[in-house]
Amino acid sequence: MPTAKGSPRNVSLRDQLRAHTHQQHERLHEHACFQALFDQTLGIVDYRDLILRLYGFYQPLDRAIAGGAPSTAGYDYAERAGYLAQDLADLGWSAEAIEESPRCSEAFDIVSPASLGGILYVIEGATLGGARIDRAARRLLEREDEAGRRFWSWCRAVGGHRWPMTNAYLEGLEAEGAAVSDLRQGAHDTFRLLADWLAPLDHSAPLAVARVP
Repeated sequence: MPTAKGSPRNVSLRDQLRAHTHQQHERLHEHACFQALFDQTLGIVDYRDLILRLYGFYQPLDRAIAGGAPSTAGYDYAERAGYLAQDLADLGWSAEAIEESPRCSEAFDIVSPASLGGILYVIEGATLGGARIDRAARRLLEREDEAGRRFWSWCRAVGGHRWPMTNAYLEGLEAEGAAVSDLRQGAHDTFRLLADWLAPLDHSAPLAVARVP
């Protein structure tokens, strides 16, 4: 089986992407909002702002990916922004406020046919982490139904299926000899873009000081 262009022999594409983005992944785990959510010190207002910021990230990214989603048999991209929009409505945001909220337009700059596999590696991997976040969000919201945490609940429900599907897609790219440098760049850019987009909420000062308008 041919290896992805530039790939070390006997090292899978997935392992290369993991190694290439390890530090970025760890830094994102240390984001103040996520840490506070896991520590049960995040307030509901700051949680609302986190969901709004995530919506602003995924809404354009969904659109950008939809324009070049892989047609490989067995893989089917699922949009995320709709679940986050429902959560925002559950949390009290009006339809007008959601529509007028900030969007991460740079998502359109990082998505290309060559980089898409690396981008999906990050996005689908993040879905796996949704199960843990879902449990923390349930404790914060103090309710058993999914209102306000539909996105995280969806992640928990589908992550176990979507991750093997994504790995099979990456294996297909590897077999086709895809350029690993482009895939690494896609993964790197996705982590960087998400970290930059969430940066206004990641301050040592109280989170309310950095709140997005």
